[in-house]
Amino acid sequence: MDAFVQAVEWLRLLLVHVPGLAPLAAAPYLFRPLLMVLALGAAGALVGVLVNLRCAEFHAEALVHAVFPGIVVGAVYRGIEAIIPAAAVAGVAAAAILTWVGHRSRREASEAGTAVVLTSFFSIGLIILLAKGDMSGQLEALMFGRLLEITDVRLAQALAVSAIALLLVLATWKEQVTHAFDPVGARASGLHPVALDLVLNAAVAAVVVSASTAVGTLLVIGYLVIPAATGRILARRVRTMVAISLATGVGGGYLGLLIMIAPLPRPVSPQACVVLVMAAALLTAAAARSRRTGAGA
Repeated sequence: MDAFVQAVEWLRLLLVHVPGLAPLAAAPYLFRPLLMVLALGAAGALVGVLVNLRCAEFHAEALVHAVFPGIVVGAVYRGIEAIIPAAAVAGVAAAAILTWVGHRSRREASEAGTAVVLTSFFSIGLIILLAKGDMSGQLEALMFGRLLEITDVRLAQALAVSAIALLLVLATWKEQVTHAFDPVGARASGLHPVALDLVLNAAVAAVVVSASTAVGTLLVIGYLVIPAATGRILARRVRTMVAISLATGVGGGYLGLLIMIAPLPRPVSPQACVVLVMAAALLTAAAARSRRTGAGA
């Protein structure tokens, strides 16, 4: 852990004089959140491309809520530092259950089963949380995150889990894209849809787990949906879609933190600023696409 802390500090001192990064690298309490949103933006953007191509946004939303019990157990019984390990256990279980539900049910029943998993897991989390007494303040933190309070331990855990999400999708990228565009042909060529779904669900869960302490369970869906949707609007090829998605996710994190430290009448939530910047990029892309379509007509 000491080596990680020293590496983060070395990187901060290296970037403190770089134009554009100096305001965020000047203070450790801002630099750690910067690393967090950049890593989360990259992981969420890449995983989100596959989610978008598979039209699996509802599954992603279900995984966001299904991880909640693990987050609660870690926070309530072991402290904030245990949130990510406990959430990882819940994420693995949720990914396996949702994969099983998706392949054991008819298409029209699959979404109903997903909704049952979503509400059941989330309800379990609320029951566990309230069983410890009035913890409304703690519930708010779990829902919306505390990005500026991220510690070196939680940052290291989050970066490790984000790396796992990236490795999962990169290792199966070609197969995942093939399955997204031609599931029948993918099955005929020998690919295993259950295994691909499990890997994708695990990657989504990993992104949710990595964001659990910093961003919270309600805003993380923006990292998984908005950058990829922006890329889908503007791009005609998957490669271009990935590039735009990464630019939106990483750039949104950077610009969101800059807005947060700008002199404003009232303090603003840094994680909310990041999501709003990405949402603004999505709306701008939609407007540009609309004008381009109108001009072509």
